Amino acid sequence: MRARALWRWVGVSLGFVVLYRAGLLLVTVARFRQLPNYLQLYDVLGSYRQIIHGTPAWADVWPILADEPWLEVGFKDPRYYGVATWSYLLIPPKLFVVFLAGGLLATITVLAGTIRRSACQRSAAPAYAVAALGSAFVGLSSVTLTWVVCCAAPSWVVALTMLGMSASLALWLDPFGAALTAVGLLLLAGVVAGQLRQLAAAKAGFRP
Repeated sequence: MRARALWRWVGVSLGFVVLYRAGLLLVTVARFRQLPNYLQLYDVLGSYRQIIHGTPAWADVWPILADEPWLEVGFKDPRYYGVATWSYLLIPPKLFVVFLAGGLLATITVLAGTIRRSACQRSAAPAYAVAALGSAFVGLSSVTLTWVVCCAAPSWVVALTMLGMSASLALWLDPFGAALTAVGLLLLAGVVAGQLRQLAAAKAGFRP
């Protein structure tokens, strides 16, 4: 049973990451109706060396390293001198956040099965709703897209402009991305904590 739970945890964790990244690219292609026409793999190690040697203060090094992309896929419009009208970037810190959210979702899934087997009769719907909200917050704030309308900077607010929000308002909201990520992760962690309390109460012989 433990091996099955472990494989279920791994499957949900990796599945969330793959579906999120693939879904983000597919939604972007559908939104702009343009298939990607270029793929660029960056010389990450070379870029890291240049950043470390060329940046005087270590306090500035880490944020620059964190924003360095590993891969870029997008569409370059030949009518506008080959400028990328949109692009999808793989940035490790954002990918790690999505992995973390996937791990928390997998934990919630595994614990939900354990709770059902322990004969706890409390409805899981509220917990799933909170988990879905937390996942949405993390997913939205982890978007790494560029669009010429948003100054071609990789940011989560590109998703907002794609949904119809004005570019000026979306860019104003840009600094709140980290807070949105934190709230989403806290909501997921809160669901896990509630499930653990429910299991502890069931083992103690009474309903929470």
